[in-house]
Amino acid sequence: MKILQRYVFRELLLPCLLCFSVLCFIFMAGYLVKAADLIIGRGVPLTQTLYVLLLVLPSVMSYTAPMSLLTGVLIVFGSFTQNNEFRAMKASGVHPLRYMTPPLILGFVLSIVMFVFNDQVAPHARFELRRATKSMVMRHPMALIEPGRFVKISSDIIFLTKRVEKNMMFDIVAHEGVDTDRPVRTIVADRGQIVMNPESGSLEVHLYDGSVSESVDEGIQSVQFKTYKFPTLAEDDLKKMGKKKKDMTLAEILVDVAEKTDKKDRRELWAVFHQRISFAFASLVFVFIGIPIASVVKRGEVVISFGISMASASLYYVLFAIAQTLATRSGIPPYISLWIPNVLLIGAGAYLLRRAILS
Repeated sequence: MKILQRYVFRELLLPCLLCFSVLCFIFMAGYLVKAADLIIGRGVPLTQTLYVLLLVLPSVMSYTAPMSLLTGVLIVFGSFTQNNEFRAMKASGVHPLRYMTPPLILGFVLSIVMFVFNDQVAPHARFELRRATKSMVMRHPMALIEPGRFVKISSDIIFLTKRVEKNMMFDIVAHEGVDTDRPVRTIVADRGQIVMNPESGSLEVHLYDGSVSESVDEGIQSVQFKTYKFPTLAEDDLKKMGKKKKDMTLAEILVDVAEKTDKKDRRELWAVFHQRISFAFASLVFVFIGIPIASVVKRGEVVISFGISMASASLYYVLFAIAQTLATRSGIPPYISLWIPNVLLIGAGAYLLRRAILS
């Protein structure tokens, strides 16, 4: 019997590793294109760009690792069903749970690994990514600007320029005061540039020949200007940068919850806490739904298995997005709402798995 289980495990291992590599490359493709643009078109050093890419990878792996296991299960068990290997095993008196044990164990082990990874590695990498990105902007400010697209150049300013020539920007629209309690101020300028202030050591946006508009009690007030300046980043900002909720470990979240008095803040922290734990068990959930789906589809082709895997994973992530909304905006407690996707899919998978065993 151990020979059969080792055979199933070996069959699973290679497809899972290959799918993991392919999925990581697909998810990172957009970042790779951006990195090439930063290196070739904007003069950002190779080492700095590769460091940023390395910090992006843990967040990508949090999604690709469970999906890789699901794809591997679909390929292997679909092939078993297609080639009538399941029937041969049953005819030999082997209970179906015997050859289903390796993927279930693998799903459980990977869930534990992802729990530790998502708690200890991914949050630290995400926080360091924010620091590294801002540090890169400090050294290469024009690397942040993308013509025709709004970019966030500080915590409360979004910025768009239609055209860039060397270090000068043209046809600029900026919104100051975004995500704050004060009224949003809209700045329109013919041209502008990002410069380093030698006295304060901060980056400043200098806009020329434009107008500033903001809401007042009487309506909209607009003021024309020849030169308008506002700071974006300073070295002190990097040193004082605090962690966002998603950058915290579970232990840090518990400490922060104890210090918060606002119910909304506490609820959001608890939502992140339970989301972090429940999401780690996606690998086990995917095994529960992958085996019965493979037995129904009865196809082990890579393309078909990959398509089913993407569809199943997308459904799971959509359910998780709904659960997060319920956790933060409804009366359902986070410790209930954020476990609903796992309970639903494991329940459905267990039911289908039972039917597959009895069929």
